[in-house]
Amino acid sequence: MGAIIFKLIQICYLLVSLCFSSLIFAECRDFDAKQAADKAAQNLTGGKTFKRALILKKHLPSRRKEVASYIHVKETSLYYTIFFLVNDSCNAQFIKRTNGKH
Repeated sequence: MGAIIFKLIQICYLLVSLCFSSLIFAECRDFDAKQAADKAAQNLTGGKTFKRALILKKHLPSRRKEVASYIHVKETSLYYTIFFLVNDSCNAQFIKRTNGKH
């Protein structure tokens, strides 16, 4: 009888932990982080993306992702790499950009 109760407690603990883990540790998906960085880069420069964004690294303590977005500005005919930190709620924060290349 005690073994059955112990198994039921384990199952309940597992179900509760699975339900709350997705709520507590929610993070921005990679695809959404790339889209947020591309959109922010386009708004910043007024250019268009010529290559899909890349996630360079994931900062473990803060769970933010460092994303590189590649932009081409037609008016100046320059190509830029723009770096962003994307947080859990998919907000992109500008870090830096490279000098434009032809």
